[in-house]
Amino acid sequence: MRRFNYLISIVLPVHNGETFLEVAIRSILNQTYSNFELIIVDDFSKDNSVSIANKFAEKDNRIKVILNNENKKLPASLNIGHRYAKGDFITWTSDDNILKPNFLYCLIDSLLKNQADIVYSNYDIINENGNLKRIHRTGPTEHILFGNKIGASFLYKKEVYQELQGYDETLFLLEDYDFWLRASTKFIFYHLDANLYQYRLHTGSLTSGIQCNDEKKTTHEKRVLELFKNITKEFSWNTATHNLLTENFLGKKIDLSNYLEWKEEIKKDVLKFNPKRFDETKVIFGLQLLLRNQLMTTNYNFKTLFQVLKKERALLFHPSFSKKTTVNYILKSIFH
Repeated sequence: MRRFNYLISIVLPVHNGETFLEVAIRSILNQTYSNFELIIVDDFSKDNSVSIANKFAEKDNRIKVILNNENKKLPASLNIGHRYAKGDFITWTSDDNILKPNFLYCLIDSLLKNQADIVYSNYDIINENGNLKRIHRTGPTEHILFGNKIGASFLYKKEVYQELQGYDETLFLLEDYDFWLRASTKFIFYHLDANLYQYRLHTGSLTSGIQCNDEKKTTHEKRVLELFKNITKEFSWNTATHNLLTENFLGKKIDLSNYLEWKEEIKKDVLKFNPKRFDETKVIFGLQLLLRNQLMTTNYNFKTLFQVLKKERALLFHPSFSKKTTVNYILKSIFH
């Protein structure tokens, strides 16, 4: 095991998180890498979150508790916590998630070893009771335009946060994805193929709230459109590119006929996003993956099959795609 003693700042925003907060804090205190500070930002909780945080802070001087005097939401709380951070490296977590004991050590070791600015890893998806649902493999960074490929387990240099001027406080529930998008145009990412974190899915989580509340879902959709509108303007994208990426992010059906008509312009646009750092082959493969998924789930018809065979056979016959799935799609489309 390599030895180093850099200070790592861990920001933990919490809003009415008493159910899982103690477990989250204990997972941080149980780290094999001990030179860290924990900055808990309570976002005007009405439950026992503050009492729980203070109980741990009284026993461990590495813990600092900051109280917001109103509910400022997640991105603002993240910025508040980061402004207090003294470490050269920063990560943040949620009150309902768990750091595995080697989380800090493995991430900082990998970041330094690979001369990266940001390192991220795979993680478990667990349920409300902490039982494993599945393992989520993150990356590659080249696919970031097609979804949040960084996820919940990460560490970055403090200068990343400083140069990006923090999280966008107008993009609640998209603040992390926006941060990674902006970071990917300036900094070096490294994917560590290790499982270091546990991300909890439960009815009270922010993610679940979007799906269960029509108002939140509408607000989230507007923010997605605004986010991609800004990127479209910055990189002078075609409307077809903007529409394809927003529809993909929102889980809507993509018009493959429109893609096939504008495919050359769309490919040029996605390669404008980061021409220096990204492997262009991986970027285009990521685009093909999302289109193939659309093909296999929402486009079982002979007309689409004919258009794909005529204009972009790679969506069916790419060597890395499953031959069995391809054959099944062709048969279903012919006899649909």
